[in-house]
Amino acid sequence: METFGQRLRQLRMKKGLSQIQLAEGIVTPSMVSQIESDKAKPSYHVLGKIAEKLEIPLDELIGNLELNLVIISKYRLAKGMLSAGEFSGALPYLKKVIQTNNGKLDPFEIRYDYACCLLGLNQFQEAEESFQQLLDHAQSNSGSPIMLIRVFHQLGQLELKRRRFQIAEHYLTNALAQMRSSHLKDVHLQCSLLLTKAEIQQKSGQLKQAVVTLQLALPIFDEREDIQGLGNLYMKLAQSSHVADQYEQATDYAKRAQWCFEALNNKSEKLSLEVRLAVLQGEMGNCDKAISVLEFLVEDYRRLRRDEETGITVTELAKLYLAGGKLDLAEEACQTARKLLPTVHSYQAWVARIQAGIAKARNQQTVAVKYMKQAADCFKLTDCHMEYEETMQELSHLYESHDDCQSALRVMHEMWSFNRQAREQKGIVL
Repeated sequence: METFGQRLRQLRMKKGLSQIQLAEGIVTPSMVSQIESDKAKPSYHVLGKIAEKLEIPLDELIGNLELNLVIISKYRLAKGMLSAGEFSGALPYLKKVIQTNNGKLDPFEIRYDYACCLLGLNQFQEAEESFQQLLDHAQSNSGSPIMLIRVFHQLGQLELKRRRFQIAEHYLTNALAQMRSSHLKDVHLQCSLLLTKAEIQQKSGQLKQAVVTLQLALPIFDEREDIQGLGNLYMKLAQSSHVADQYEQATDYAKRAQWCFEALNNKSEKLSLEVRLAVLQGEMGNCDKAISVLEFLVEDYRRLRRDEETGITVTELAKLYLAGGKLDLAEEACQTARKLLPTVHSYQAWVARIQAGIAKARNQQTVAVKYMKQAADCFKLTDCHMEYEETMQELSHLYESHDDCQSALRVMHEMWSFNRQAREQKGIVL
């Protein structure tokens, strides 16, 4: 950005005047030197005299500069709001900057931030139109590889929010391919692309592919010596491996994540990892040890007054109680978890599913059906599609076991219809 001192020096030299000649009759040559070095600010009276000596209007001397400072100030304010996630506050400032920018600021960057702001506000249609315009520019001769990669990334994020996973993955694949072909070394962007692609794959049911994608990010975090990032990545790998039923691999990643968070002395993340390790132990057959660890962790979370995390841990305990036939303990844990968890939460669905299991074990068919329906509705509401499908299948089997084949078939049709609509929304056409 051009300072006032730099501008004054250019105008003086253009006029062919020395500092002594410009200062004559106005200020001392030393003051002119300080003004040009931006160490002193002249009064408007002095500015008027300098403009007369340079034979230019005062507006030409300071007008554009002041305008630039106002635009830059507004843009910086908008960028700060954008970083803080205050999209509704940033949007009007970005609109004003786009309207008044006189070329001092990069138009691509401003419009990119504007499109990101629209995306943050979930104004998908407007955001897509803005990003497509930026994509046209990035693919033109005046564009650059980094521009193209960034726009592909945001278009992928947009389609991820729309749950059109196939299209989202296409954009992320293009971004990563462009990064490889252009030999760019932006490790932060590369990690972000890989993590987003893995999230898309996991949500679209490509569980093993998600693990492979996350593994590609490991050497990058390792090279950066980013222990926090590495711990979070191992956590994601543990979760993805767990969902993909790769329990031994999930346990290994969870332990690695635990080491990272222990090195950082991050109590919250360490507790979360210990919960996941206990759950994995339970699923690998060591239920008694898993129950003992989870009961201890519930008390830890209670001491920290972390209601949601306590509720999640109690729900995992309820699953193990049910698996071990401890129905009264499972029911008590479910009631506790319901009070601790937010009303709309995927673990509220798990609580209902556990309660259905308890009722089934007690031969309470009507109660089991009621809770299973609650679980399915809650999984659907919280976008847990795989869990929704499993619950609907279990509900169908429940009807079938009591010779209610018509209801069993109706439930399966409802599930297939929902899955078809979900695939269409994701942009998947079979």
